[in-house]
Amino acid sequence: MQSEIDIAFGFDAPYLPHLGALIHSIIEHAPGARFRFIILHDGIEEARKQLMESVAPNARFYWARVGDSDVPAYSGNTHFSRANFYRLGLEKLAPPDCQRVLYLDTDLIVLGDIREPWATKLNGAPLAAVLDGYMLDGAEFAQSWSLSPSSVGYFNSGVLLIDLAQVRARKLFSAAIDVALAHGERLRFVDQDALNVVAWDLWQPMPPSWNAQRDMVIPTIAEHLPEEMRFDARLPKLVHFTGPEKPWVTTGYHPWSWLYWRHLNKTPFAREVSSAHGVSHAERFRLWFRWLRRKPRS
Repeated sequence: MQSEIDIAFGFDAPYLPHLGALIHSIIEHAPGARFRFIILHDGIEEARKQLMESVAPNARFYWARVGDSDVPAYSGNTHFSRANFYRLGLEKLAPPDCQRVLYLDTDLIVLGDIREPWATKLNGAPLAAVLDGYMLDGAEFAQSWSLSPSSVGYFNSGVLLIDLAQVRARKLFSAAIDVALAHGERLRFVDQDALNVVAWDLWQPMPPSWNAQRDMVIPTIAEHLPEEMRFDARLPKLVHFTGPEKPWVTTGYHPWSWLYWRHLNKTPFAREVSSAHGVSHAERFRLWFRWLRRKPRS
């Protein structure tokens, strides 16, 4: 029988509905897979947990509340919060038997079989990830942190395949927290920057199709990227709604926002999100129509 796949998430309570859409997209595209979802959170009521578990009734859920000693308070860059560091709590809070885990941010939708990135060969590296479309080679980042030139560049931390045994042995995530606490405002992307500092040149690249960030899907923004990182004319296997232009925010823009709503509509959270963010039926229809007109044709 196929082994269970561990997938982890970390967020504060208001993001729970968005996780519902993500989990639905995962299970829809991986028929027959067995999942254990590891959820690091700041306090979620039992009734809300049950609603979430109803989205994937055949999966196991492991709920781990993040304490102050696991991830300390953060008061540096005001655009980020303590919840941004929850992924780093996996070093201490993941189940003891968890050796390999795929971490996913909650602002993304899966379009391919998640068993593919899960099977990525790490070749001795503690992490696998995708290059960041905004930072790319990270040369300026390396210079600012007195790091040697990298053979792989600067990664986006929204999708991480983690050798948790290595991370625990090296205390890699604890080191990233220490960097973030010590350098505060110097970190533009906070936990992502801190992870890149401590894992510089130690990570294994994954195909860009498994983390298509906003910069990669809008032609006028993506034109400076290498061909393999441009997805305006082809569909990736995972869409990451990076930046403030989230699909549930009516003031933002992403050409593929409908992908989020398609999956959210099949969870118990669709009405809640619509009401909270003022997304009417007409607005959702507009997003659907935009997707039909602008979706990749290949």
